[in-house]
Amino acid sequence: MVHTLLSVTALSKATGVGVRNIRAWQTAGLLPPPSLQGRRALYSSLHAQRVELIKELRGLGFGLDAIGAMLAEVPMTANTTQSLVTQMFSQGFFQVEKPEYRTLEQLASHWGERATPEQVAQLIRNGLYRQVSPPGTPLNEAVFEVLSPSLWSIGKQLADLRMPMSTVLGLQERLIEQCRSLAKMYVDQFVVSMVQQIRRETDSPELPPSVLRGIHQLIERLRPIAIGSVSAAFPVVLQQEFDRDALDLIMQQLAQAFSDGNSPEGPTPGTDRSEPV
Repeated sequence: MVHTLLSVTALSKATGVGVRNIRAWQTAGLLPPPSLQGRRALYSSLHAQRVELIKELRGLGFGLDAIGAMLAEVPMTANTTQSLVTQMFSQGFFQVEKPEYRTLEQLASHWGERATPEQVAQLIRNGLYRQVSPPGTPLNEAVFEVLSPSLWSIGKQLADLRMPMSTVLGLQERLIEQCRSLAKMYVDQFVVSMVQQIRRETDSPELPPSVLRGIHQLIERLRPIAIGSVSAAFPVVLQQEFDRDALDLIMQQLAQAFSDGNSPEGPTPGTDRSEPV
């Protein structure tokens, strides 16, 4: 670790990064300006840490714009690979949809009713809707960030099937609970165990660059595996549930409707249902 002030040439030698690249990264805003002693530019240990971090990110294939976006959120005093891993997780490898913004009135419009305070609380509780309007905004004018527009669109389709808003919110809440449970299982069993194993294999108190690369690759591999497992299993389980329960329930309801003389389609034209045919 570099602890003294260095010239750009000495910084280049200490980090293995060319003087030209160091100056280019500084021009791009990836490095803060050096301190000046007269006309001489001097770089600190924090500059050396940041140069090492940028070098590793370049080695992972990130462009300068992407690096700038990541480093903008990382304090200058946190130029370790451990900090970078934390930042990468906070940015999220798994974001697959661009959020949309809707008022509460828009979210409930397909049911032709206003959401109750209890339903709004349920909406916020599931974690896929975030209220972003200022405090004190009237409830029906509140604006929400919709993190999964596709799930909201499915809710609209269920509304078209005459499914009540309360039922749809309940289904979404249970779905998200199950998804969170499954996601936690994957994180615990794959990511955490893998990182713990890597940490056992290194004597360094900080994650070396090779470990950072391994974590990045692990996350990229985990995403399609986790999503694919749900996509593969759910259609089979759904069919099993229909075969076991839903079809019997449908037949029972139809039998009850006909026994009451209330055919779903009404009496056949020209037929007097009060007398035997």
